[in-house]
Amino acid sequence: MKLGQLTGCLVAMVLAACGGGSGSSATPATGDAGTYQVGPGPQGGAVLYSDFRTGKKLMLHQRDVIAVTPSALHDRLATMDVALDAFDGVFLRLPTTGDTVMKAAAVSAASIASDLAPVYGLKPAKLRFNFAVVTMQHDLDPFDDWTKTLANVGNLARVAHDAGLVGIVIDNESIAGLRAGYPYDLKFPAKTIEEYRAQTQLIGKNIMQAIVAEFPDAAVVVLRGAAGAEPKSPPNLVNCESRDPATISVGSQCGANAAQLLGSFFAGFVEGTGTRSLVIDGGTDYGLRTAEQFAGSATWRKVTLASADIASEFIPVALRASWTATVKASFGLREIDGAHGNLLPNDPVLWADTVRNALNAADTMAWASFDLTDMTKVAASDPWATAARRGKAAAASPSGHLASQVAGSGTGLLAQYFSQIDESELAQTLVDPYIDNVWTGTGPTNTILSGQNDNFSVVWTGYLEAPVTGTYTIFGSTDDGMQIYVAGVSILPAQSWNFQGTTEYAGSVDLLAGQRYPIKIRYFQGGGGTEAHVWWQPPGGIKEVMPTERLYPMN
Repeated sequence: MKLGQLTGCLVAMVLAACGGGSGSSATPATGDAGTYQVGPGPQGGAVLYSDFRTGKKLMLHQRDVIAVTPSALHDRLATMDVALDAFDGVFLRLPTTGDTVMKAAAVSAASIASDLAPVYGLKPAKLRFNFAVVTMQHDLDPFDDWTKTLANVGNLARVAHDAGLVGIVIDNESIAGLRAGYPYDLKFPAKTIEEYRAQTQLIGKNIMQAIVAEFPDAAVVVLRGAAGAEPKSPPNLVNCESRDPATISVGSQCGANAAQLLGSFFAGFVEGTGTRSLVIDGGTDYGLRTAEQFAGSATWRKVTLASADIASEFIPVALRASWTATVKASFGLREIDGAHGNLLPNDPVLWADTVRNALNAADTMAWASFDLTDMTKVAASDPWATAARRGKAAAASPSGHLASQVAGSGTGLLAQYFSQIDESELAQTLVDPYIDNVWTGTGPTNTILSGQNDNFSVVWTGYLEAPVTGTYTIFGSTDDGMQIYVAGVSILPAQSWNFQGTTEYAGSVDLLAGQRYPIKIRYFQGGGGTEAHVWWQPPGGIKEVMPTERLYPMN
């Protein structure tokens, strides 16, 4: 039988035949490895699902040998609840059935329950919102018979609900899983791309309906959403990885060569969603870093992609109106990825800011993916755990700014005073606590140049520490000339280095909380009035003299 011949009621018939339905008996279906033992259901019942939809959640997703299994969560929960207090739940890998549910052979509810049994009755204090992960497989073409697979999905949904989970993760991240590359990856090359789009959308719809039939409140995360299949998508905002079937080379042109059907697959989930379920676009766009990138990605995937201007070929006109309201944007954050022009991979220094920006732009959640670090075994003081904690707190704060962990302890900048305008004769070196001087008629009264009003220069050097993450405006008010460099970048315009009356200039720079950046300020006085002031305005703050406690002298 081909799925295109199924009627709209077949999913319900399949589930009923397999012992489906949250109110059905535990009688094993044909081929069951044993009788399904019903779990205790979600802790707190409907409250759990309501709480998941309130605020922004940070989820832990680990890969390969360090993936979190139900047994690992059970055995390490006490430690994880303390060390990973920034996280709200985990993606659980099912050790024996997670890779078989999406295959053509039947998978019983009993065998899935055996995988999830360790979390039955588990009552986490922090890690309450947990998901079962199921990986898409290469077994079935969209035009194959998916009857047993849909029954497997219904069994998974039923057991996930009874195990106390909040939903299911559809891991379609690998384009070698779901058959999504037209035409080379598919069994029926005579069929058109339009036929395959329609059939793949039907597959996604029926999978979502099979989940909702057993688990009406399920949050369903599809790791790779639709945007990468759209040729008009901006590669700097969405994951547009494509593969040339002839060379297996990797490119970044959206919609090209491979994975074109991922868009139709995700569109099916949107079409099949229920009134109480959630459809979450996972957002495997690991290279995003800035607030603008995260916000731009969310807007593209939720709004622009479904607009009439884009007229995406895999989003039917009937779905455009509901797309924005239905699709929930999420983001995957990866410890080792530096894509989308961010050449440096994430590290604990950048991680806190990445977490903050992702949670601010997400609708419900972000998920942190670790390939190298087993987060289930780290201490609360681990740099990754600490950074996640800081990022989560910043996203929840009224200002939204990522604050430094420690108070500033600076004493000022190293000041070199020269008795000549060209910095050729060093007169004195000391530490100036701040730069806010009016020396007209007196010269630098705090130095041996007191009384020398004309023809001298000063160079201040050291480190500038940012109290919060964000864009800082740096102001220099000078008579005559001034230059300001932060991390080697000139802040003020070229005209600031000139003979002139008192003039204020400004420039901006992005800084990370708690980081110290090299700063160098040059000043010269020719004749007439004599002033040198350096102010800043932190993100969300007021314009003020650059404070002493955030300035550290060069050794």
